[in-house]
Amino acid sequence: MLTWTDPLGWSSFVEDWTVFYLAWWIALGPFVGMFVCKISEGRTIRQVVFGMLGWGSLGCALFFMVLGNYALHLELEGLYPVVDQVMELGPATTFAGMIQLLPFGSFWLFYISVVGLIFMATTYDSASYTLAAGSTRALPEGEHPQRWHRVFWACILGVLPVCLLFVGGLKGLQTASIVASIPLLLVYLLLGVSTMRMLKDLKK
Repeated sequence: MLTWTDPLGWSSFVEDWTVFYLAWWIALGPFVGMFVCKISEGRTIRQVVFGMLGWGSLGCALFFMVLGNYALHLELEGLYPVVDQVMELGPATTFAGMIQLLPFGSFWLFYISVVGLIFMATTYDSASYTLAAGSTRALPEGEHPQRWHRVFWACILGVLPVCLLFVGGLKGLQTASIVASIPLLLVYLLLGVSTMRMLKDLKK
């Protein structure tokens, strides 16, 4: 990324989204880590790390290989103006148009919508659970945070995207993620040190 010059036309897409996703994952790291640990009880650290890196990377690779090359095929063969549609209507509308060109396109578009809805519901559920667990003053091992606490965080997470629609949408989210992630860099250093100490104690 340091040597990327955007030779096909200046858009700042690579630079903006690289920084955004870096900040996004720094901000989400503690939350994701707590959730993964909660659902990975009984597995070794090696299984968790390689399972997430392996299967997660494979899923992302398949997604970009299949849909990326499909979009490239549509553009090069003149079957669908992918680039023009992205610039005029946005990525979401372009993606829907690409899917509708497939055999049984309407079915696959409905299927993707249902999967997206399920993904969003489980994400909000896990996020509210993790936030409630992290903000509970004393949570004994094996116990769950109180239901009202989880409902509170679920409502807060539901209000957040609605508010973003009124303050500038995704741009506001990008800025907020970058600002929120900066202090967490220090937290990551402390987490790294404490993790190493814990592993050394377990080894003894």
